[in-house]
Amino acid sequence: MADERGTIRSIAWHQVFPALRILSAVRMALNFKALLLAAIGAAGMVAGWRVLGELFHDPEAAQSLVNTDLSYYTTWPWDRPFEMPPTDRLTSLEVWYAYSPLVAAWNELPMPMKRMYQVAEAPTFAGFMYLLTCGLWTLLIWSYFGGAISRQAAVAFARQENVSLGALARFVHGKVGAYVAAPLFPLLGSALIALPLAGLGLLLRLDSSWADALVGIVWGAALLGGFLMAFLLLGLFFGFPLMWAAISAEGTDSFGALSHAYAYVYQRPLRFLGYAVLASLAGVLGWYLVTLFALWTNELALWSVSWGSGAGRLTDARTVGGQEGFAATGAQAMAFWTNALTLLAYAFVFSYFWTSTTVIYFLLRRLVDATALDEVYMPGEAEKRGLPPLKTGADGVPAVAEEPARPA
Repeated sequence: MADERGTIRSIAWHQVFPALRILSAVRMALNFKALLLAAIGAAGMVAGWRVLGELFHDPEAAQSLVNTDLSYYTTWPWDRPFEMPPTDRLTSLEVWYAYSPLVAAWNELPMPMKRMYQVAEAPTFAGFMYLLTCGLWTLLIWSYFGGAISRQAAVAFARQENVSLGALARFVHGKVGAYVAAPLFPLLGSALIALPLAGLGLLLRLDSSWADALVGIVWGAALLGGFLMAFLLLGLFFGFPLMWAAISAEGTDSFGALSHAYAYVYQRPLRFLGYAVLASLAGVLGWYLVTLFALWTNELALWSVSWGSGAGRLTDARTVGGQEGFAATGAQAMAFWTNALTLLAYAFVFSYFWTSTTVIYFLLRRLVDATALDEVYMPGEAEKRGLPPLKTGADGVPAVAEEPARPA
């Protein structure tokens, strides 16, 4: 009898290596709907920061808070440096870190809150309130737009389905309280722990030897409080995007999002780090494509028009300032469309951040909770999967009620 030999016709690489599913985040983040939501969120975030900077302007702390460290974060997205990753230096880890949209968004979104906890440059009261309100404004803005992007990514990843803007708006409207409250609980918990420790600081203000001795004796309690705050805040810093993903994928409340995020971060830290590194590398390639198309779109439009107008005349027409009447209107209109293109391209940073972290959530959920990657919360289907109606039979035993026969 001839030997029967099996032939491997195809390999489902996504099943053999589930981490490769992270690469799909680049494609989902390039969805125009996700880019539009991210663009509105990015512009709204900076607009709020600029207004709050005027309200809480502190001349004493302006040099350290507004004019230096946070000056970048009060610059409109279309006015920020827009550069392609240098292809001749892609072997450098520094380049991958500097141009990764995942890293950029992860550093920018919690920046006001991180500045609040810096001891070396403790802000004044006005500066503290500025940072606090900027952080709360960021949380509110991305509870809507980040929640919508992560919801679209969850459905697209699990079901390969597209969600309409109306459906996204209805979902986020019903869950916005959970999006806002989930990261606030660790912040409130750390504040409650910090209050008694601040009392120790008041003792030191007495400038007394017995006060110093008392603080030294109970310094172990201070370190314990610092450990608890570190547990809360480090889990929040690394896990806050997973809270959005948990609400978008599970339809859970703020407490459920907290438990999922902290469990995944602290139970599988190395796997989480590995997924984040892979997502960062994939994000650089996505950012290269986005900047390539955006720069070529602008340059080819200028090149084509210059054939008819001449380079000098086109430069004069695009110059904003020094013109009057309709000429000034035309220059401002061209600048508006150029800025809109830049903003839409820059929005990929936040679109990719919320999309890739949602994919990471699905992978961690599969690893920790053994949940299939194609399971996602759908409000309408959840109602349909309720228990069937019961009725009591002649023998007094409950039984499933039979549905009436449908007409043929």
